[in-house]
Amino acid sequence: MNKEEILAKNREDNKNQDEMEKNAFSNAGRTACAVGGILCMVILLLEVILTDNGPSLSLWAIYLSMTGTMLLVKYKSLRKTHELIFGLIQLALAVVFLVLHIMRIVR
Repeated sequence: MNKEEILAKNREDNKNQDEMEKNAFSNAGRTACAVGGILCMVILLLEVILTDNGPSLSLWAIYLSMTGTMLLVKYKSLRKTHELIFGLIQLALAVVFLVLHIMRIVR
């Protein structure tokens, strides 16, 4: 691949997006995931303290599926192996928590 082909591919990949917009979207996503994780922890603590039902696994299934998907999308772009590994682990845990949640509901 020569210099001109690389530049043309880069222009096509970044069509209709500027760097500031990409950074803002990235920061918003990270902040949203952090706030979601904190909220899940607060709800978990309240459920453990105030109820006898135990923690809500459905919350964690949702949260882990969101963060796992985010990591897999990052892996697709950056090709960093740790993003793939942690993304797959989080999605696997999301499936486990979802199955446990369904089993709790069916009983």
